[in-house]
Amino acid sequence: MTATGIFYDGKSSARRTVRLTVEGNRLLVDGAEVEFSCELARLAVSAPLSTARRSIRFPNGALCELSDSRFVDELLRRQGKGRGTSLLHRWERSLPRALVALALTVAVVWCFIALGIPFLAERVAKAIPPATEVSLGTEGLAMLDRLVFAPSQLPEPRRHAIKATFDRMTRDLPFAAGYRLEFRKSDRLGANALALPSGIIVVTDRLVEIAASDDQIIGVLAHEMGHVRHRHALRHVLQSSATGLIVAALTGDITSVTSLAAGLPTALIDANYSRRFEVEADDAAVAYLKQRGIPLKQYADILGRLEAEHARRQGKKDSAEQRSVTDYFSTHPVTEERIKRIMGAGR
Repeated sequence: MTATGIFYDGKSSARRTVRLTVEGNRLLVDGAEVEFSCELARLAVSAPLSTARRSIRFPNGALCELSDSRFVDELLRRQGKGRGTSLLHRWERSLPRALVALALTVAVVWCFIALGIPFLAERVAKAIPPATEVSLGTEGLAMLDRLVFAPSQLPEPRRHAIKATFDRMTRDLPFAAGYRLEFRKSDRLGANALALPSGIIVVTDRLVEIAASDDQIIGVLAHEMGHVRHRHALRHVLQSSATGLIVAALTGDITSVTSLAAGLPTALIDANYSRRFEVEADDAAVAYLKQRGIPLKQYADILGRLEAEHARRQGKKDSAEQRSVTDYFSTHPVTEERIKRIMGAGR
């Protein structure tokens, strides 16, 4: 088996035409001022790439280029490497096969984004030490106080009454030990409730004002406790920072995640929680309301009131700055389907 190629000695730019011959387990190279042989196993043979010329690199740094792909494929075959590269090359040269490969690649990427990243985010969020989670919650609230919150103007007796209800809820729910309730006023957020890592739950004055009863507030608090229990805020931030998430998941370096959590306040204000997160939080609220014997209609009603409040605020937005305002329903999208699901759980 023979072929003709262009030989470069690796020491100069001179090119020489040589004849390549395979004899047994060796490749003979013969041309003007060139004559040597090399074991096939020591050759670095290039894989096929479209119509590009193939190359053979020798242990001493010399290189030979040739156009005879069949000759090079035979070298690969004798090295025991030819089958995979040949198959890949056939796929590359076939448009239908290339399109199939593209579709498979898109499917794999979609599966990783839709399934892999949420899975990794959940695992990493659960691995964050409690002390770190407490620090994240405290620092996140401090930043929100600087950005969007003002001290609550609710009457102190009203705050105490809701706080007593919240304390009873934490006693009823073993996982909620250590959770704490904060009240804030916020013209930007309107009627809203936020769940920070470590169990800090913030309720705005406006949400308390539009609630028709304490049972309705209990439904919202139970929903937010569900967000805390399932670490939705942390998981949302992690899913939005895929690179850091992957590094943390592969290396186990959880401290690298804490730097990403600097974006936690922004994520809490602007987050559109996934359908799965909202379902999990709603299920937590429904379970608690059933445990306490509170009609689910109370929870559905506060959601309807919040939706009406959202519509009212949307109607008042008449500037670019106001259009960026976020209230409860941009972070807790309420639809007729969601309310129907909650009411259906009581049947």
